[in-house]
Amino acid sequence: MNNEMFLGVRNERIYEKIVVQIRQLIEGGKLKPGDRLPGERELAQTLGCSRTSLREACRVLEAEGLIVSKPGGGRFIQQADQNMTLEYRFNTVDMLEKTAIIYFLEARETLEPKIAELASQRATEENIEKMERVLLKMEEKLKQPDEMVEADSSFHLALAEATQNFVFVSMMETKLNMSRQVRKQTLRSQERYLQSLAEHRAILAAVKDRNASAAVKATLIHLQYIRDHVLGNY
Repeated sequence: MNNEMFLGVRNERIYEKIVVQIRQLIEGGKLKPGDRLPGERELAQTLGCSRTSLREACRVLEAEGLIVSKPGGGRFIQQADQNMTLEYRFNTVDMLEKTAIIYFLEARETLEPKIAELASQRATEENIEKMERVLLKMEEKLKQPDEMVEADSSFHLALAEATQNFVFVSMMETKLNMSRQVRKQTLRSQERYLQSLAEHRAILAAVKDRNASAAVKATLIHLQYIRDHVLGNY
């Protein structure tokens, strides 16, 4: 395989850049199903990143079904269902069946309370400071409606990072990508966005207090409001 197709990466969240680059190579047909990725050491050197960052990126890509690891055989591009991978391109919320939206809600209601519980037990001061910065950015985005969803996503990712469990981070990233259009619908009004901001503050307050039960409760309240708002539109 020609290593020249890979570009060096330099950023704080290196693994995200690697994920994006490999997705683009797959979308562009430069990486095809069955292709074997270069060995871990070789690819890390080509990308200019650590092997740890490369492993994190591969875990995300494996969770998305884009690559598969074979014990002793390396990593391979997998034949993926284009409707469910890459950028999860749903054109509009109207294209999603109501049952599919309910599935998204169920997934959130299963995953996120546990994330909040673990975050309240494991969050470092750095994690808490990051979540506080994200909430400040959420306030700023009130003036930029088109960026509300990205600001909201940043909080959920920061909360997942506070669990110190990379699997939860990968799962959250995948879920946020898949439900992006649904979330645009739920955050369309400034009133709902303000309410959501208050709900996020309640979750962070519980995490800061190291109160796991309160963090779970605040998360469930947040998710119930989302469920009521989404299903109320159908």
